[in-house]
Amino acid sequence: MRYAPPLLEVDMILASASMLAGAACLLLWWRQRIATQRVLADARCQIARLAASQQSLRDAERRRIARDLHDDLGQHLLALGLDANILGCQHPVLRPQLAQLEERTLQATRALRSIVHDLHAEALESGLEGAVQQQIAQFSRLSGIRCRLEAGPDAFASAPAGGVGNVVYRVLQESLSNIVRHAQASEVCVGLCRHGHSLSLTVRDNGVGLPQPQALRGSRRGHGLRGIAQRVAEAGGCFNIDSSPGAGTALTMDFPLPQ
Repeated sequence: MRYAPPLLEVDMILASASMLAGAACLLLWWRQRIATQRVLADARCQIARLAASQQSLRDAERRRIARDLHDDLGQHLLALGLDANILGCQHPVLRPQLAQLEERTLQATRALRSIVHDLHAEALESGLEGAVQQQIAQFSRLSGIRCRLEAGPDAFASAPAGGVGNVVYRVLQESLSNIVRHAQASEVCVGLCRHGHSLSLTVRDNGVGLPQPQALRGSRRGHGLRGIAQRVAEAGGCFNIDSSPGAGTALTMDFPLPQ
């Protein structure tokens, strides 16, 4: 019994040492976790900056291609139409064939203008709000599908950086194009709102919905969705699809905004 106090003291010392070691391990784990979170945050910022830089380069290249198409190919199409008109006046017997040639030239000119418009994204020059409203109005007019915009009060409070605005606009274009080609919808709702330092875009339709993943994988709509997912990922955002056959489709995209 006379050895009990020393043994009790040893047990207390060992218990204290174990507690200190556990606290030290917990503190070390917590510091490593904070350091890891900082590293991940820095990496995400670097990826976002790199994606923005790449997007700026792509936008500059798009503008150059659009300018070259408009100035070069546009002038050739205009000259071709004028030549066809002159030939028709000089050779009346060829007027029916030349009229068809003129009509095809006009169709090619309209297609060229559409391509140039999509490449250059002139609508963004007036800001993201005007570009989104213009795109929705054009979509409704050309497709006959009702489309409404639900924007939060601060969605356009301060225009996002050019790279983010461009990606949002392009993703909206591709989403609406997919609906026209595949969804068989009669109504579309486009939602845009801010959540802290992120901008959320939702495109919802009441169409036929998406097929099963294995059927979607090789379909044209699957390619369009992969293109959207790639654009969102390059901007450092998140992409989510909510759909089932016959129940419509909702695409939700969140884009980080510079702080």
